Amino acid sequence: MTHPTNTETRTSMPLRETPAPPVPRTNWWLRMTSTGWDLPQETIEQRENVRRSRLTSWILLGMLVTLVAFIPATFTDRASAFAVLFALAGVLVAILCNRGGLVTVAGTILVILSCLAVIGVVLGSTDGKIHLVYLPAYDVLVISVILGASILPRGAAFIIAGVNVVLIYGDLMLQPWSTDLHQALSQYSMAVIAGRPVAIQIMTAVIAFLWVRGMDQAVRRADRAEELRTIEQRFSMAETERKARVEEFVQEVINALRLLANGQEGLIILSSDHPLHQQGMFINNQLRQFYRLKQGGATNEQTAYAAKLLLTMLQRINTGQSMVNGLDPQLFMTQVPVIDEISWHLYYMLQGKHAPMLSPRSPAQDGRF
Repeated sequence: MTHPTNTETRTSMPLRETPAPPVPRTNWWLRMTSTGWDLPQETIEQRENVRRSRLTSWILLGMLVTLVAFIPATFTDRASAFAVLFALAGVLVAILCNRGGLVTVAGTILVILSCLAVIGVVLGSTDGKIHLVYLPAYDVLVISVILGASILPRGAAFIIAGVNVVLIYGDLMLQPWSTDLHQALSQYSMAVIAGRPVAIQIMTAVIAFLWVRGMDQAVRRADRAEELRTIEQRFSMAETERKARVEEFVQEVINALRLLANGQEGLIILSSDHPLHQQGMFINNQLRQFYRLKQGGATNEQTAYAAKLLLTMLQRINTGQSMVNGLDPQLFMTQVPVIDEISWHLYYMLQGKHAPMLSPRSPAQDGRF
């Protein structure tokens, strides 16, 4: 007579899929001009690149607004029209580079444009000479230092400041002087006239470097904290998944033993991708031997009692009333070799350990089975 098994009524628990990290929402301007907004930001380098790209996008937007404000001046001044068109072309190229992930190239273009805009004002004087009124324009070169420190590697602030100092002295020495500037230079010397913009460049580079370095350190600390939180979440999800798999395995064993206690053949049914599938197949072999032993009728009452003991212990473990240590071979023994063999392997499986091929009380060793 064939007894019904538990294969028709039980199915294995489905796998829990780890949800993908959500992509943060981004406005239309950043979607058009920045990079990385549509990709996962899992590492510090990825988040830093996205931060620089976003900052570059907003600076580009500010430069576009500034160029629009200069449009009225292009109607009466051909030089202004040329400067605006040149700057607009540079901004468009920087947008394409920033959108393509070349953030450093886009930042370099912005720095060059800001420097050329300032020097262009001085070189584009009506008579081609430097006047005292144009000297404050050199102070505006600090914008390029701040841009470089914010977008480019922070050490670029000193390089840009050095280039600006060379531009200041080069312009003062090569471009013709006006009468008022010639008198000022004769009275105060070149070092005094150029000292203020040069000092502003150096001090701004130092302050920008320290400010950006402090900001980078704060951002990296926040990124490390975020990475630790993500790792903890993944570990928690993996532990939850492992616990669910173990609970599924224990429930299958309980169901199989319950069927055996009722005189039916009970088997553990697990999916092929279950981490305890091989262990389940091994225990199924033991359960089949146990079922054949019961069918022989020689020790039916003893084996039924042993199966009930193991079933009770597993139920207590499953409900949290007992620890896995309750299956310790030194504490749990039924005197039925097959049941003791099953409990010995379960003791190691539920702890995530690999049991030896044969237990100290294996039926193959003592000859009782």
